[in-house]
Amino acid sequence: MKGILIAAKNQQVCDSLSELLVEFECRIVTLTDGIMARAVDAKMFDVIIVSTPLSDEFGLDLVADLKDKTDASIIVLAKGEIADEVQKKLKFTGAFVIGRPFNKSALSQAIRFASVAKENMSKLNAEKEELSQQLKDLKTVNRAKACLIQYLRLTEEQAHRYIQKQAMDLRKTQREIAEDILKTYVNQPNSNE
Repeated sequence: MKGILIAAKNQQVCDSLSELLVEFECRIVTLTDGIMARAVDAKMFDVIIVSTPLSDEFGLDLVADLKDKTDASIIVLAKGEIADEVQKKLKFTGAFVIGRPFNKSALSQAIRFASVAKENMSKLNAEKEELSQQLKDLKTVNRAKACLIQYLRLTEEQAHRYIQKQAMDLRKTQREIAEDILKTYVNQPNSNE
């Protein structure tokens, strides 16, 4: 774990929370207001804990702002009476809400869940990027096949085989071959797509 960011209304609350988290053996940074929490590079943390209210705001807007800046898991500590209402308001952020009072094991468990959720989200984002790139590659290859069909009067199967063979012979990817074909027949590189 890279680190935990704690935002609370005063240093005493931050210190109390930090003491509960010594078992995680990671860097803990504490802040006492939303302005400072927004200024910090939130990408440096795996878990962000916001103990509401902060010294300068309640903290819900901070959670929404931080969620846009990082993929860290966010845990919000709120009074038990309003925890459900806070969870409803923060549903779009994916933040975990724990009602106060809570014990050390509840906080530790929430941090473990948050860490696992962050790892899973990172894996899903990586898979999404890979699939997105594959889709872009496929679109480029299909456009190149269409050019070969139109200009060289090849069948779709012949065009597909031509791109595959060129990729093997020249030790390039099919996308690179397709981009070369598009440059030749369309007179414009198409690497932005």
